Amino acid sequence: LRGMDRLLAEETGMPVTVTDDPLAAVVMGTGRAVEEIEVLKKVLVASKRS
Repeated sequence: LRGMDRLLAEETGMPVTVTDDPLAAVVMGTGRAVEEIEVLKKVLVASKRS
């Protein structure tokens, strides 16, 4: 999947970082999602309406 990070960054306009420890990245991302659960609920509800 060489170059996938560049493609994702170009297509989404968002920064993409490749990590040496993907499991730790998942744990950190999940923790952040739990901390922002109310924001995520709003996003999920809004996306269901679309």
